[in-house]
Amino acid sequence: MRTNTILFTGAAIATVIALAACNKPADNSATPTASDAASAAATPLASDAAAPAAMPTDTAGFVTAAATTDMYEIAAARIALAKSHDPEVKKFAQRMIHDHSATTAKLKKLIADKKVSATPPADMDARQKGMIDKLNAAAPADFDKTYIGQQIAVHDEALGVFKGFAAGGDNDALKTFASSTAPTIQDHDDMAHKIQTGLK
Repeated sequence: MRTNTILFTGAAIATVIALAACNKPADNSATPTASDAASAAATPLASDAAAPAAMPTDTAGFVTAAATTDMYEIAAARIALAKSHDPEVKKFAQRMIHDHSATTAKLKKLIADKKVSATPPADMDARQKGMIDKLNAAAPADFDKTYIGQQIAVHDEALGVFKGFAAGGDNDALKTFASSTAPTIQDHDDMAHKIQTGLK
């Protein structure tokens, strides 16, 4: 995920089209419709990862994406602290609570200071709630792989969202916030990948 935003966005779009094509009957046109792409983007992948989301360049869309991602990360990390027995996973979860609480506070301050005119949602979206449900339902032997798999997918996606807004967003204060936050997201992504290689 260290490629530029344009390549990431193209990859996300290609993934959506590929998923839509796989779900269509053989006798249909090979060109996916808008409803096909929307359905594919809303459907979690078989690996329990999140499907690619749209890359918002508008203030409201970015605020929603950033706020709900923080909500998911904090909720998922709390479950990991309660269910995981792996010290590295628990350490990672503590870091997620700390860092995503910090980004939530920074975003709220931008809004309070009237540098950003948008209202964050009060809760996660349906897809994120479904991922939390899967964490809660995961068997102890499967929990760490499920959690870290979700973390890689979510941080991969978030990295594209933040880099994309930093490059082409419509609010300068948010663009600075996105640009300064992207390295932390990359760090999280790298940590998750490293933990995944050590899981049995």
